[in-house]
Amino acid sequence: MDDETYEEIEIQAPDIAIDDAGDTRPASAVSDMLTASRRRSARSDMLKAHVALMEREVIPAGESELFRLVKYHYRDLQNWHERHTGWHIQRGNSAVRLARHPSAITSGYIHANWKDPRDLACLAWILWYAENRQLSGRGSDQQFLLSQLAEQIQEQSANAVGETEKLDFRKLPDRYSIRRALQYLEDLGGLHLVDGQTREWVEQTHEADVLYEFSDVIHSLVSSLSLEDVLAAAPRINDRTLALEPALLVDETGGVSPLARAWRTLLTGPVLLRYDDPQAFAALKQHSEQIANELLDTFGWSLDINRDYACIVRGSGTATGPVSTLSTTSAVDQALMLLSGSIRQRVAAGELGPPDRYGCLRVATEEITDLFYHIRERYGHNWGSTARDKSSTALLNEVYEKMRQIGLLRGPDAAGNVLVLPTTARYAVTYSEAGQEVKSTVRSRSKRAAKGSAEPLAIEWTET
Repeated sequence: MDDETYEEIEIQAPDIAIDDAGDTRPASAVSDMLTASRRRSARSDMLKAHVALMEREVIPAGESELFRLVKYHYRDLQNWHERHTGWHIQRGNSAVRLARHPSAITSGYIHANWKDPRDLACLAWILWYAENRQLSGRGSDQQFLLSQLAEQIQEQSANAVGETEKLDFRKLPDRYSIRRALQYLEDLGGLHLVDGQTREWVEQTHEADVLYEFSDVIHSLVSSLSLEDVLAAAPRINDRTLALEPALLVDETGGVSPLARAWRTLLTGPVLLRYDDPQAFAALKQHSEQIANELLDTFGWSLDINRDYACIVRGSGTATGPVSTLSTTSAVDQALMLLSGSIRQRVAAGELGPPDRYGCLRVATEEITDLFYHIRERYGHNWGSTARDKSSTALLNEVYEKMRQIGLLRGPDAAGNVLVLPTTARYAVTYSEAGQEVKSTVRSRSKRAAKGSAEPLAIEWTET
């Protein structure tokens, strides 16, 4: 048998030799090509891992390919964040995640499923419930009934907040809120549906109940919560008199450098404003070329830096996380862009403003309302029936909400004023005559495309 095997190998050997002989390239050239190919593959893997950590709250072990990729490159990924953001990567057997600590109270990562602030209140109470079970010694039993969860949350919220803010799951809107919070955690892998239908519990069908089970991911979410960040942000969020003030979270320890704050705000988005953090913005300008190259090499993103703000520009359709964007097919987004262009025209004509030294514009809501009524009267017939059936007040509130999400506006404050941010001056749209499709123009330029410019591009409100 050994002889037969030996003969088979001898017969195949000349074929292999012939194949090698057909490649006239030097062995060193072939080796260089293989090395270059491996480097491209490694760079692609690192970029994929960086983007996944940034745009995903949690990467569960169930997503085996991405989970293994991040764990394999963990040391390089962590070293990068130690140098630039100061954030830590949490890794375990069940999940990995990037524990992000913001330097501003704004965020460019928005979940479309959140409909009401009470959704987030339910999320916070569910995390409390999970941690309370762990501390009380019931952590080994991760299963719970939705009715028990609701009862505990309702009781605790009644003791912790005022009459108007407390949760009452006898009311349908609050049941929908907890359903959305549970669905969010289920999507993250923080809990699993064991038995029952949440919809039936929400609709109170035949005394329905639902059995859930927490996973280890839930405790990772709890452990990453920063009480200091929450305590610092809460007064700013709850006090409407501060709604238009700079959004910088004060670092009491002084341990975060201005450049690290710039990185943090750029990555969490939606925009780094000179108005919010002049020191961080100055550090960004000083290192703009380096940061632009680092962004492109690490994430595949571009840096758009102007006189008063900077933001990340992603390629169309490349966002994998809950990044809020504008769509020309959305009636609300069309109204938003039309409103932005009209505000710019009013500033250019001297009818609004002038902007302050940071490019921000303080405007009474009555002026914005009048402007929106004019836009709706002129262009509203181009919008879908859903938008046309809404009152102007309801539609304008949706426009305000979207403008806040993508970093165009803040407020209204207690006095009824809004702060129109310099980013609003980027947008100008028109309707084509034939199909009435929106043609949009975004006045921006990425830093990579403007390397020859010594100063950041200044986008003026009066620019035509």
